[in-house]
Amino acid sequence: MEMIKAENLSYEYIKVIETEKGTKQEKILALNHVNLTIEKGSFVAVLGHNGSGKSTFAKHINALVRPTEGVLWVNGYDTQKEELLWDVRQSAGMVFQNPDNQLVATVVEEDIAFGPENMGVPSEEIRKRVDESLSAVGMLEYKEHTPSKLSGGQKQRIAIAGVLAMKPECIVFDEPTAMLDPVGRKDVMDTILRLNREEGMTIVLITHYMDEAVRAEKVFVIDDGNMVLEGTPKEVFPQVETLKSYGLDVPQVTETAYELKKMGIPIAEDILTIEEMVGAICQLKSTI
Repeated sequence: MEMIKAENLSYEYIKVIETEKGTKQEKILALNHVNLTIEKGSFVAVLGHNGSGKSTFAKHINALVRPTEGVLWVNGYDTQKEELLWDVRQSAGMVFQNPDNQLVATVVEEDIAFGPENMGVPSEEIRKRVDESLSAVGMLEYKEHTPSKLSGGQKQRIAIAGVLAMKPECIVFDEPTAMLDPVGRKDVMDTILRLNREEGMTIVLITHYMDEAVRAEKVFVIDDGNMVLEGTPKEVFPQVETLKSYGLDVPQVTETAYELKKMGIPIAEDILTIEEMVGAICQLKSTI
């Protein structure tokens, strides 16, 4: 079943530009007739250089912006329809780059309760949701702590718990690890993977970290508002030159395999992890 479906999705906005003669307005096409489908329960990554339109696409899923042209359905709800906005936002939660922008209370458990309270959820159910959400992200022992005293990775997990407490079927992560150190990044990615694999939650990850994207089931690449590539990580990342032409990196081991292949060494091009590289090299040695 489809969780998200975009059909000829376009979004245009007006940018005000300062000139020597004053200001002028310029139309910017952030998304250009994008078509894609994301199945329920899947984990997809959306890639693109800065300004490519990937974050604009993410905001459409939560109806923070709405199409200029075309249609975006979230869990069957048309995001263009004002009367369906509540249903859209209950279906798809959103976690942003900076967790401080999503933390609203001075105590962790009060922060998690904020969303359900605004939804009119009964008190007993809120108590249950707070504990379940904090357990899901491994932060239950911190429920009485002050969010401002937590690490960046812990804050981001609290932000995720706050979204989980509202019981969405899908969570959109807009570069959630961009401000974190390697330990925080790992904690957040482990949480995201667990939510997908154990809870069956649909995950849309907007990222520029290739080592995060290789863990997705499917990858979409947006360039200047256009959907230019889609496929599994093993289908997309071996296209090294194409990805670089779009201003993107590839996983280091994939690029290493690509360079070895260019040197005439018979090695697979779709290597994505260090473990796969070690296995491939061991196979090479056994054939020498």
